[in-house]
Amino acid sequence: MKAYAKSGLEILLVLIVALAPFFIASRIWWSGIATVAIFTLFVAVFATATLGPQLGARFVLAFVVIGTLAIAVSGSPLLAALLVAGCAYAIAMCALRGLTTAMLQIAIFVPYLIHASPAPPDGGSRDFAYFLTIAVTILLAGMWGTTLTWLIMRKKPLPKRPALPSRHDAVLAGGIVAAATGLITFVALSRAASTEWVWILLTIFILTKPTPGLNWSRAQSRVLGTGIGVAVAALIGALGLPTLVLNLLGALTMTAALTLQLKGQPYWIYASLLTPAVILVDSAANDTGELALQRLIYTVIGAVFALALGAAINAVVIKRDEEDSAQPAH
Repeated sequence: MKAYAKSGLEILLVLIVALAPFFIASRIWWSGIATVAIFTLFVAVFATATLGPQLGARFVLAFVVIGTLAIAVSGSPLLAALLVAGCAYAIAMCALRGLTTAMLQIAIFVPYLIHASPAPPDGGSRDFAYFLTIAVTILLAGMWGTTLTWLIMRKKPLPKRPALPSRHDAVLAGGIVAAATGLITFVALSRAASTEWVWILLTIFILTKPTPGLNWSRAQSRVLGTGIGVAVAALIGALGLPTLVLNLLGALTMTAALTLQLKGQPYWIYASLLTPAVILVDSAANDTGELALQRLIYTVIGAVFALALGAAINAVVIKRDEEDSAQPAH
């Protein structure tokens, strides 16, 4: 227990110190910088703590491009759908090298940046200076977070990378999930009045993480844990607590998720904490009970989609294995 508490405090210290200058900047300059920075820092801290500073920096650079693109394509349903689909496929490809968790952090924030892009500073327009500001903010926040994480946790051994799925299974899963999430994004941006559709994608990404031997037992554990976590987060978000308190609770929940991931706990526990952490970070003091209920409903819809996608993937894999076993040995 002491080891868990020590790791959790170290991660929380990184987040607090890393976020401080950006929260100050959000008060005296541009309110949107805090949202961009906090998402970037989660990417940087997760990647660096689990993979080391070199890979952590590479994922930050990837988020500079992908995060800026997410904001840039927010007005185009087709381009946004292609970007989300690309992120879904990238999760599967990263699974082949044990890098899934880092890419997952990027992917789950992309839909949010698409549907809730920060307003330009000082009432400006979405011009080249605006997108340059976004890219520079991501770069500075990411490298700052990577450096702090390395300084505080450099003497700790990196966690063991997860077992790798086969390339065939990763390509299959990535293709199916990419097609589904891309279609959902296109339809949502073209037709849906509510912006809460992002929770469908977030849930799908978390629950369909490619792993070897993903069976119904594991899928059910992920769905149940995520559902409980989201329900609790939705209730907390509807209490009318100050935004700063909600965001702090989100940071604490994210800290707990990363701590358990570093300590090698089962993925479903990590998934149970990650979704509510993002919800709390996204919550505001003026959120209503109706909005909290919408988030819960869309998360449940996402879980249903994830189970359906998992069933389709498993059906194809089982059929392929049966065909392979039926072939005579040469």
